[in-house]
Amino acid sequence: MGAAPAAPERGTRMIKTLRDAEELVRTRHVITEVPTHGPTSLVEQVMGGRPTGSWRDHAKGRLAYRLGRMLRASKDVLAVRLVEGKVAFVDPTLWPAVYRVAMEPARRRPSLQGLSAEARALLSTVERDRRVRLEKEGPWTKAREALEERLLVHFSEAQEDDGRHVAVLRSWRDWASVTLQADAARLSYEDAQARLRAACDGAPTGLGPWVF
Repeated sequence: MGAAPAAPERGTRMIKTLRDAEELVRTRHVITEVPTHGPTSLVEQVMGGRPTGSWRDHAKGRLAYRLGRMLRASKDVLAVRLVEGKVAFVDPTLWPAVYRVAMEPARRRPSLQGLSAEARALLSTVERDRRVRLEKEGPWTKAREALEERLLVHFSEAQEDDGRHVAVLRSWRDWASVTLQADAARLSYEDAQARLRAACDGAPTGLGPWVF
């Protein structure tokens, strides 16, 4: 039997389609994929409340999973590990703040420490080639996940012509438009962090471990 959700919050809108999910991101500016102590999550909105057990066992677990994959591939949504190290979906109004934080040298230097040789090699390849496509599961998976978690590369998913979903890694400079980079340059590191925390309901247990 699937896990039952908690009582839905007042004003909760049931999410059934990609358009619904994208509208939720536009309205809230930041949502997480799974429940956290911060902003509302895609899982909660799909299920009508916070599940009391494993959300994957819920009757709508497959829908939540599928919409999460679709949001990752959406050009109107940025997927980044922003709250408690969990994937968050971010509206374009906050992309300059994310870019400013991701590119901050004082943040990037310590995030390079402890990377495996494979992760460093993959990062060098992404910075050189600007865009790298990888199988989602393969010999580079751990290296790719380490770079994603530390905000060292932009990560998204795409669907190939044969239906396979692949991981797409891009350098942040390749991802960001000239206008976005200019908007980010007008923000201090502290201002960018403050904007993200405010959008994440204060991030009571912190932004991601590599966001500071």
